[in-house]
Amino acid sequence: MTIPFKAPATVLDELGVTEPSDINIEAIAQYCGATVVYERLDGCEARILGAGDRAIITVDANAQRARQRFSAAHELGHWMRDRGKLAFACTEKVLVREWGDDNPERRANRYAADLLLPRKIFEARTRTMPATFESARALAKSFETSMTSTAIRLVELGSYPSMIVCSEGSGRKWFARSPLVPSSLWPTASPGKRSVAARLLTGTATVDGPEEVDADEWLDHPDSSNYTIFEDSVRTGTGMVLSMLWWKDEHQILDLLKEEDGDAERPLSGHLSFKRRRG
Repeated sequence: MTIPFKAPATVLDELGVTEPSDINIEAIAQYCGATVVYERLDGCEARILGAGDRAIITVDANAQRARQRFSAAHELGHWMRDRGKLAFACTEKVLVREWGDDNPERRANRYAADLLLPRKIFEARTRTMPATFESARALAKSFETSMTSTAIRLVELGSYPSMIVCSEGSGRKWFARSPLVPSSLWPTASPGKRSVAARLLTGTATVDGPEEVDADEWLDHPDSSNYTIFEDSVRTGTGMVLSMLWWKDEHQILDLLKEEDGDAERPLSGHLSFKRRRG
């Protein structure tokens, strides 16, 4: 028997999931034809072996619970999306790095995020929450999810114009933007030298909370030198840096949206303002 692909929202609806506490990854996996087991693993966070209509997902028994849940959901994403491939073994770096290019690992990460942080449940809990890692940690505790996946979801579904960028020494690895951010705003290939992220990557900074920085440290746009943004950056366990960027004054956002829409009015949340750079 071939088990058909089902989107995460469909699976959750069929199982009657309405609260974060209802998202039992072991039961969900079993419903989809996969059994989750926990063993000590060396060199990877989780792996999956599948044949026919059944699969075994093995998760590192020593990992933190949030990581275990995301790893299991990631492997379930492989099972649902990449049937026919015999085996996958996924490391922590894959779970952080693969959110950009369209490949099996990115698709598995997205499946896991949609399953563990479902839009209908997540959006109701993020209204008015700023795009910071303090917010992401609070949500991650509620949903028992990894900080990376939760921060991405907060950017994508939250109330504020924002971005999240993953950087390492060689430059930007991937980024995600809020639908409130115009498509003409792109992060620079590498964080600027005066950004918090650059200082974290070079080991010259320890950071506690968001900082206001010049927008052209992050944004590849000719008007960025006139503005500031808020940056909240943290180092990951794999040596990369995650940065959440958000706007406290919406004027530049509104101007860019008008340009893209032919000067049509387009409402925003009204929470944020875009602040002119001082000096």
